[in-house]
Amino acid sequence: MGKEFNQVKRRLGFLLLSFVCFIFFLIYRIGYIKLVKGEEYEKKAIGQQLILDQKIPAMRGGIYDRNQHGLVIDHIVYNVILDTVALAQFENQEEQKQKTADFLHRSFDIPMEELQGYMNATTPRYYIVLKKNISQQLGEQVQEEIKELEIKGVWLEEATLRNYLYNSLAAHVIGFTGAGEGRWGVELQYNDILTGLSGRKFRTFEQGNYVMKNYVQPTHGNSLILTIDETIQRYVEDALLEAIYEHEPQHASAIAMDPSTGEILGMASFPTFNPNEPANMEHLLSANQVASMAEDEKIKRLNQIWQNFNITYTYEPGSTFKPMVIAAALEENIISSSDTFYCEGFRMMGGHRIRCWKRNGHGLQTLEEVLANSCNVAMMDIGAKLGKEKFYQYQRGFGFGSVTGIDLPGEQDALGLIHKEENLGPVELATSSFGQTFNATPIQVATAFAAAINGGDLVKPHVVKQIIDAYGNIVQDQNVTVRKKVISEKTSKEIRESLEAVVAEGTGRAAQIPGYRIGGKTGTAEQGSRSNPEEHRYILSFVGFVPVENPKIMIYIALDRPKDTLVGSTMVTTPFKKMLEQILPYLGISPTQIAEDVDRADFVLKDYTDMYLLDVAQELTTANLQYEVVGSGSMVINQIPKAGTKIEAGSLVYLYVTPRETDEVVEIPNIIGKTHEEALSILSQHSLRLVFAGEGNIVDIQEPKAGTRVDSHSEVYVQLKK
Repeated sequence: MGKEFNQVKRRLGFLLLSFVCFIFFLIYRIGYIKLVKGEEYEKKAIGQQLILDQKIPAMRGGIYDRNQHGLVIDHIVYNVILDTVALAQFENQEEQKQKTADFLHRSFDIPMEELQGYMNATTPRYYIVLKKNISQQLGEQVQEEIKELEIKGVWLEEATLRNYLYNSLAAHVIGFTGAGEGRWGVELQYNDILTGLSGRKFRTFEQGNYVMKNYVQPTHGNSLILTIDETIQRYVEDALLEAIYEHEPQHASAIAMDPSTGEILGMASFPTFNPNEPANMEHLLSANQVASMAEDEKIKRLNQIWQNFNITYTYEPGSTFKPMVIAAALEENIISSSDTFYCEGFRMMGGHRIRCWKRNGHGLQTLEEVLANSCNVAMMDIGAKLGKEKFYQYQRGFGFGSVTGIDLPGEQDALGLIHKEENLGPVELATSSFGQTFNATPIQVATAFAAAINGGDLVKPHVVKQIIDAYGNIVQDQNVTVRKKVISEKTSKEIRESLEAVVAEGTGRAAQIPGYRIGGKTGTAEQGSRSNPEEHRYILSFVGFVPVENPKIMIYIALDRPKDTLVGSTMVTTPFKKMLEQILPYLGISPTQIAEDVDRADFVLKDYTDMYLLDVAQELTTANLQYEVVGSGSMVINQIPKAGTKIEAGSLVYLYVTPRETDEVVEIPNIIGKTHEEALSILSQHSLRLVFAGEGNIVDIQEPKAGTRVDSHSEVYVQLKK
């Protein structure tokens, strides 16, 4: 037992001796470092504290219109920084803290309580941002005061602020930035090109016991010259905004393009935003509505606002697709410009009755009239002659189902929304031939239409014309890119001339401008339930160009689901006309024809049956005529006086209207002996349309006879007697 105790005692003594020796060694090393190496290590420590003293931000490249008018530029601004660690180094630190706090409160209106909180914090901090983005002028003034008054612990950090000079102008083309990175538009698409490389100010402790100041110059980002013309953009946005206020669509869009080069001269999308404050929705929603939204709901809504309708939204193009189908058939020599087609109001396809929009038919139509009157039956015949293989080949050839390649982010190809070739049965081919049962984006329609009128070249649309460096040198030219040749110049010329008839005497008459040869095509695509009139929603569009002989500008316009129950092509042809009335003189495009003086003292009424009420109302108003609507609905089914009647300016025209058609079967009531007004009322209750002849007011004969079962909205012909 005693032996074991002695062994433990010796071990403890050895451990104690080792510990004492270790303590003496540490004391020796500390003394050696302090006395022998202290100065060297102190220099190293000081040098480490001085490295990476301050970053110098690079200026993000500017964005300019095609005439080099500034749209977006970076401004130098300053952030006000407080360093309480520096203040703590002074012997009279309390005095210095109070002096600094007084200066900051006086200069920037920062609450004294906030400043005292920073000054008296338990742990001092090197970097406290008190104020962001003060102007360069104010910043330079403050720097002079800091130096003059010997203010301690305050310095200004140089930064940049992105300034969108015209707020929402071309917002969807330009986009915006967040945290120094591009978000949407060309800000995102060309982010790497616009972004510069930051510089640095830093100091190092060099040999010889002195501090070296170093400066690395920042490399500023390259700038973009857009194809957008600021003036044209304003004309486009102003006219579109008028249509938006009047018709209250859910979305609206416009594209002004040079059809030969694909250069976008103007592009607008609604709803829009201000890139200077992109998260602000108070121009669209009330403050209470915004406040009541959940955060994820706000983000979803903002993303919808930021999306460019022209490239991200898909819809049935409707009749604006018809010129491409006719161009394909002409190119393949399946039809010729001298061919005629007969429309009786419907065509049976695959056991289905597919109606023309004009239910009693257009009768015999030339190819030019097919486009002018937008006849669906003739288009079904042309589609059938073309066949599904050629139809699909040209549909894809004109770019449908593919991205156009426009230099903007988020473009949709809509490939999954067109029929595959093997799925193009008789019904699908028929409906596709007049632009229904498949989807496209506005930019796809505009680009395809441009190919149909520019000589047959499918050009790549683009919004950036040049890239230049900080010194104005051209880094890159964005040249015209022809993706493919779709049709010949000969076919394109025939299409242009046929489309002129649409504006001269067809569905696009409201787009006429005296002295100019204008071509175009209207389109009305139905959304929602086609069988329930209460659920009918439409997207109305128009594509027009001028001059017909050598198109210099083409404009696409769309209004998606307008609030109006009375729809008509004038909703889109009117803003088109307003845009061109300003753009044509601005571009120096002169009239090519002598404008005729129209004498409206005598006006010959046309047949307005089967036309949209809004279009008829526009035409009568333009002719200085008054009108009164009888019934409710959007389609004109009859008129008084009759077509062909010559009336004077200021005369009254009665327009009898009904809702759009459904395919329900109804039984014709007996209206023999009824007055004209009674017959009209009875037939309207049965969703039937009255067509009358004779000079009297009493129904003498009706056809079909009472009891006959017909489709709703069918015509009942009556002979009136006195």
